[in-house]
Amino acid sequence: MKLCKVSLLASAALALTIQGGAQQREQRHKVVVISLDAFGAESLHDQHLPAPTLHRMMNEGAYATAMRPINPTVTWPNHSSMVTGVNASRHHVIANGLIVNQRTDTPPRIEAHTPKEKLVAVPTVYDAAHKAGLTTAEVDWVAIENADGITWRFTEYADPKGPIEHDLMEQGVVSADDLAHFNQPSQAWRDRVYTLAATDIIKKHHPDLMLFHLLALDGIEHQTGFGNDSGRDAIAFLDDRVKDIVDAVRDAGDIGNTTFLVVSDHGQQSVHKQIHCDVLLKQAGLSQSTFCIPEGGFTLVYQKGATADSRLALKAVFTGKPGVRSALLPNEAAMDGWPTPTQTDQGPDLLVYAENGHAFAGGKSNEAVTETKEIGAHGYSNTEPLMKSIFIASGAGIARKGEIAEFDNVDVAATIAKLLNVSLPGSDGKVLTQILLSPDGK
Repeated sequence: MKLCKVSLLASAALALTIQGGAQQREQRHKVVVISLDAFGAESLHDQHLPAPTLHRMMNEGAYATAMRPINPTVTWPNHSSMVTGVNASRHHVIANGLIVNQRTDTPPRIEAHTPKEKLVAVPTVYDAAHKAGLTTAEVDWVAIENADGITWRFTEYADPKGPIEHDLMEQGVVSADDLAHFNQPSQAWRDRVYTLAATDIIKKHHPDLMLFHLLALDGIEHQTGFGNDSGRDAIAFLDDRVKDIVDAVRDAGDIGNTTFLVVSDHGQQSVHKQIHCDVLLKQAGLSQSTFCIPEGGFTLVYQKGATADSRLALKAVFTGKPGVRSALLPNEAAMDGWPTPTQTDQGPDLLVYAENGHAFAGGKSNEAVTETKEIGAHGYSNTEPLMKSIFIASGAGIARKGEIAEFDNVDVAATIAKLLNVSLPGSDGKVLTQILLSPDGK
């Protein structure tokens, strides 16, 4: 009888512990940020878009007419802005990695495998959350390699030795060979694995902040252009992945205290002509110690030993050329939020924008401008309508506001910080108070 009594008491204590843990989890607000790369605001306005999950979230919460990305309208810079609350002039990320060898006698390159501490010049909201004792997670987020502020991760490249990767192998979702050759299958396959990794983390570890990024739409639009059925099919696929994440949060018992923010980094537009920067430099006799890094809608130009006069000469090389919209000196580019060479060595000596329908491209060519099959590109000025991105908020703490006015994506970081009740000093963003429920729940 004593043993039974002890056993009953132990069972009751265990039940209270489990119940207490569940209550504690419910009381702590959680945020899941889902980034759908290259999802333009223009696409979201299509009433027949095959995206029932996103439409339901829009109806139940709030969504922006558009969200304005920072310049450059490229993946890593804008993901960095959404977690730092500042533009590239302050966080210094202007490419999908760290630009190196940019002012030498050899062509520069972009190093994607760069530690976050070396790449991002300011604190992030996940750093703030981690320091506040919250659990953080990232799946396929960018500019985040080896970040101390992340508790659980499944990286863009997948780490065969990682604990989440090990979980997926144990579940039979992926094999060691899959992880060893992770970049060989399609982006859709990788996005499905990323989703399974995120749901694994959500169900087992209940992160207070999850940063989740999918790339299928960006990949297909780069290949086929903007506004076609390939892109719409990719959106349907991504909508299903968003549903998977919402379902995982529900299965984890956290749906009542979780806010979902669905965002994108930039839009995309179709291109029919390519500009070859190296040809223009060669024609001007500047092919030695002056190099371009083409990024679709813009190109970065770096020159060894650049001076005010040599930059003016560079500007003359591009100004008025076919396909070129504008060539900006560092002080001119700074007006659009770009960093200057005096702020960081990442800042270019000249920034050149392409006209719509044109994109800067690498590769060898004898002509400055060549025809191409229809493809997609981004990197154009953030004032271009097709470069603008999406924002949807739903779930805990979000008012049923419907459509709200366009805003800057630096406001995302400030809003995450508010929802998690952490401080993000130095942020230029503003909390999106208009979408948040008031203390009385209205």
